[in-house]
Amino acid sequence: MATWRRCGRKWWLGTYRSLQPKYGPGPGTALHLGTLVHDALAAYYDPELKTNPVEFLDARLLKAIVEFPEQEEKFREETALARIMLSGYLEWLDTEGVDGDLIIEGTERMIEIKLVDAKDGWGQINILTKLDAPTFRERDGAKMALEHKTTGSLAQNLSDLKLNTQFLTEHLCRFLDAIDKGATSDEAYDQCHGILLNMLRKVKRTAKANPPFYGREDVPHNIHELRNHWKHVVAVARQIQTATARLDAGDDHHTVVPPNPTHDCSWDCPFNKICVMFDDGSDAEGALEAMYEEGDPLERYADVSAL
Repeated sequence: MATWRRCGRKWWLGTYRSLQPKYGPGPGTALHLGTLVHDALAAYYDPELKTNPVEFLDARLLKAIVEFPEQEEKFREETALARIMLSGYLEWLDTEGVDGDLIIEGTERMIEIKLVDAKDGWGQINILTKLDAPTFRERDGAKMALEHKTTGSLAQNLSDLKLNTQFLTEHLCRFLDAIDKGATSDEAYDQCHGILLNMLRKVKRTAKANPPFYGREDVPHNIHELRNHWKHVVAVARQIQTATARLDAGDDHHTVVPPNPTHDCSWDCPFNKICVMFDDGSDAEGALEAMYEEGDPLERYADVSAL
């Protein structure tokens, strides 16, 4: 859904055609660093693993060097930044005591939920998602899902965060999952009140860098927001179903899924380098064959059944 909202062409290439770079996002990219830090923190907050995040980085670095020895220097540079961020994070936890009354009640997990049955010519809609670790904060009784994010700035507008579709979708799925298991609407909502955003700035914390470097933000959603977001999700799914049917029927991708270029393309789209080739008469398909391969866009949801 995020890809669909972001750019029709990116969705067409990455999801509809299941293409991915022959080499994944390399070290030094925002996506790679964010994933590295997130995975380290997920292991740290796993009640069973409780892995030291710096030790996690060292293990991940060794694995990366074995797999891609030609990129060892870049991996070491990236890991050095992640190590600074995470070692400082541990110091922040110790100094500020922000986790002192935070109880981690579970681990991250993948789920699949049916949103809508097949009806009136429309197909069934299922959603696959990852639910972050549920938490309970003793001082105020807040029940939130812990979401880790690397960011350039800790200054976040709450109204913007509340509209974040990733946060809304996770909360909605947690709510629906509880109902599927027999909870009433009130009981389901009481199991989670929103997202606890855990932010780490992407800086080396040098003498020239200005603190703070870490922060937390509650992102609550009420029952009205969840119900309206369900309508939004179904609407997006119907758009995707319609586009898929048109492409399957042979409609020109230019008329079905036009591109949506922005300043973010250079870092958030794996097809950025060849995108213009689809419009300027170049051999775009030849470039795809040379630089991309078929993959599974649902690979990260391997723990649940496929759609």
